Amino acid sequence: MAGGIVLTVLLLGFRLLQPWPLKWILDGLTGVGTQPVSPEWSAAGFLAVTGMAAAAEYGQVMVLVGLGNQVLYRFRTHLFRHVLQQSLAFHERKAQGELLTRVVYDTTRLRKGVNQVLTRFFQTLLTFVATVGVLFWVDPFLASVMGVLGAMALAIMAKSSRKVKRAAKKNRRREGKLAALVAEELLAIRDVQTFRPDASESDAFARVNAKSLKQEGKIRRLGSLMLFRVEVVMSIGVALVLLLGSRRVASGDITAGELVLFVSYATALYTPFFRFARQSTRMGTTLASAHRLQKLMSRAPEIVDLPGAVEVERLSGAVEFRSVSVLNSRSAQGSRRWALRKVAFSTPGGESVAVVGANGAGKSTILRTLLRLTEPKKGEILIDGHPLPHFTRSSLRGRMSVVFQEGVLFGLSVRENLILGRPGATDEEILETLARVGARDMVERLPDGLDTVVQKAGKLLSAGERQRLTIARALLTDGDVWLVDEPTTGLDVGGADAVIAILREVTRGKTSFWVTHDPRLAAQLDRILLLHEGEVAFFGTRDEFQASVSDDPMRIPEPIRSSIEVTRS
Repeated sequence: MAGGIVLTVLLLGFRLLQPWPLKWILDGLTGVGTQPVSPEWSAAGFLAVTGMAAAAEYGQVMVLVGLGNQVLYRFRTHLFRHVLQQSLAFHERKAQGELLTRVVYDTTRLRKGVNQVLTRFFQTLLTFVATVGVLFWVDPFLASVMGVLGAMALAIMAKSSRKVKRAAKKNRRREGKLAALVAEELLAIRDVQTFRPDASESDAFARVNAKSLKQEGKIRRLGSLMLFRVEVVMSIGVALVLLLGSRRVASGDITAGELVLFVSYATALYTPFFRFARQSTRMGTTLASAHRLQKLMSRAPEIVDLPGAVEVERLSGAVEFRSVSVLNSRSAQGSRRWALRKVAFSTPGGESVAVVGANGAGKSTILRTLLRLTEPKKGEILIDGHPLPHFTRSSLRGRMSVVFQEGVLFGLSVRENLILGRPGATDEEILETLARVGARDMVERLPDGLDTVVQKAGKLLSAGERQRLTIARALLTDGDVWLVDEPTTGLDVGGADAVIAILREVTRGKTSFWVTHDPRLAAQLDRILLLHEGEVAFFGTRDEFQASVSDDPMRIPEPIRSSIEVTRS
């Protein structure tokens, strides 16, 4: 920054010197100057000053733009980390396209705006102040005339800038909606092409895009109108200077060279005024983006490590829910407010628990709260006798192996996908783990083995292959507690049986929670947690479950009584 300031001051000085060789030539030709300078020396001086100004400007742009880019790229990294730290409920409420617009496009506009401020705004401001100072030094009367017109131009810019800022803020909101719509349709491209055969047409996209284009046109119109008004006012000022200045030359108050010098500086004011006007338009867009980013950055993550939280090295896996209630982050108006309501149960370490119930009963929320992806609104969850916030989030999650409903793989190599939970794993350990889940031969058949990039969302592999790799990833993490969410979704009977057999083998002797609709799987586990509309309908062993249903079947909620009969059988 210091180097950039020095180069800016040098650039300003050289730019102010550029009109003087012309004054020297005119004064020499008219014989007015006390010490006339030859045309040759004047031309040489002009070339020298212009060359040094160009060099200073090159250095200033390289230094200050480089500085602006470093600051904004670091900010973008910090912003993305901040977004990733937001709770799962926040991400479920926010459209992906909206967040994409803020992290990528708003930061890009902010970067351009900051670079303009660093390289142009202050330079323009200093040039304006210095030029006005020189004008008053050359002829205070003519400078006063230009000052009045200049003040009028500044007032026009100030008023127009406010309108541009409001229009730009509105347009950024519309662009966010457009990005959200694009992301939604691209994520559902299969359904779009199925139910809308002419996928090139989208009425919703056309409407939002037209509104965005209209708003962009309004911004451009406001900016162009501001430039037009400023140019008219400044042209009137220069015309008055030429008219009044000619009379002052005729009366001998100033020399012809001084008039030419004054007009040169007066016309040079066009540049800072037009830059001010253009930057006012750009600044409106920049400030609109900055406002959106500031709003996002000022949002504190809902789930954070508490002061004094400790690292956990090993868990025995004893879990207890104490009257836990969790708000439903995705609830719409009129729908159920609580995802979990006064849930209470405890299980010793090393046992497997089937979490069953109808859709929307709160099964997956049990896993989310154990991972601290969601925080209870009431009650607390204990593991090994300690509340979950007693441990740091990273260390707690690091002691849990998770298999989600759909095996999600990133567009990285097989190796990079597998070691997400254990970065230091060796190839030997990875291959051994793959062998345990029956996936080693499959990986070795890939074009580049472990280095094969699995493509976007793992599309290179089948659903069963992706699920085996996610199981291998969980196994490589070597968690003390396993959380398994519908691991057989989308698999045929043979594939489902194979996945269940693998998971039952790798989780033997460890605490595990299995969200499932599969009665065959539930019947194999030690305990059954039956949920109905967020409340515990039953918790106990398989034998206790069967006895409870046999003794008093009416105590089980009606909507899931039939599924219980299947589970019992």
